[in-house]
Amino acid sequence: MYRLIATDIDDTLLAPDGSFPEVNRLALARLHRQGVAVVLSSGRATVSMRPFAEKIGPADDTEYLISFNGARVSTVKSDTVLFQHLLSQEAVRIVMEYARKESLLVHGYRDESFLTEQDHPRSARYARDTGMNCLQTPDMAADLPLGSPKLLVIGDPRELPRHRDELIKRSRGLFDGVFSKPEYLEIMAPGVSKGKALHELAGHLKIPLEETIALGDSLNDLEMIATAGLGIAVANARDELKGVADLVLAQTASEGAVAEVARRFWSITA
Repeated sequence: MYRLIATDIDDTLLAPDGSFPEVNRLALARLHRQGVAVVLSSGRATVSMRPFAEKIGPADDTEYLISFNGARVSTVKSDTVLFQHLLSQEAVRIVMEYARKESLLVHGYRDESFLTEQDHPRSARYARDTGMNCLQTPDMAADLPLGSPKLLVIGDPRELPRHRDELIKRSRGLFDGVFSKPEYLEIMAPGVSKGKALHELAGHLKIPLEETIALGDSLNDLEMIATAGLGIAVANARDELKGVADLVLAQTASEGAVAEVARRFWSITA
């Protein structure tokens, strides 16, 4: 019997337009009421994930958030941080030196705000979409003395793979990078992934990995899909993810992919 479900948010739980299909919401609510550990797992900041968790039902600390692509694991109600792995200030400095030279837009994170060195319309849009405060700074590294859960590099999907390669050459082992979307390059501390976070959380809850399910759609879900007892790709997932998944669903996020999982493995109908 599976005791934990971890689902990506964008294009897995949510439809591409950002809406929350009611069948997916009801499925997770019923799973939670049955005592299944419900985990939302995303590249998003913690603060921008919490509203979706609260829509599943009354917030409590038996719901969990894997945020910043696995850099932070926390409870929903009290925001208790169970695990955290920050990028160092030196890693931020290396990335920002390259970003300035290449005119790349970068977001760093502190508390419930994100920081940027540019006055850019994409940052304003990001603030609206996530509900986060946008703080402009002349020196990202100086304003993040303790580091950051991640850095988000936003750019042209045709150019970002080259920039990722160049950044990794300069990393000195201080960071790694993965794509959450073609235009989003996520920079994290070495070893950080949704998969590692799932492993940490399952251990904390004393749930064997064999009793966990994870589902996603994109490249930053690869490790989580590989780590879970049952790794699932939604119908709209990237081909690379479908290639490593144990199961590929018939339904897309919009059609109720999460509800399909609840029906198939817990006999729950929304």
